[in-house]
Amino acid sequence: MTRFEAVRQAIVEVQTDEVREVLEAMLASHEAETQKRRTRAAEKRAEKLEAEKVLENGIMAVLGAEPMTASDIKDAVEGIETPQKATSVLKRLVDAGLVIKTDIKGKSGKVKGYTLA
Repeated sequence: MTRFEAVRQAIVEVQTDEVREVLEAMLASHEAETQKRRTRAAEKRAEKLEAEKVLENGIMAVLGAEPMTASDIKDAVEGIETPQKATSVLKRLVDAGLVIKTDIKGKSGKVKGYTLA
């Protein structure tokens, strides 16, 4: 049983109006907190999605027919600080079919190269 359900059940079972008012105030407060938390989480998700779209557009602008590594993309796109961040965005683009991932020969062996699909 959740806190919300417990308070709602207590409101039904309580006979005293004063106690019922306190419980209803607690319930309203809990509902407001929950809604505020959901709203804040949705706003953060929207901000993150917007930032990711900007990075995706930047990556799509620098990619061409010549394979680029995640490090090359990091250097070319503003807003990407690490190759790992570039790789995470590139993975979504590969999954969407917009980018092709291939093995290319790098300085220290095989590395992943990315080109436009």
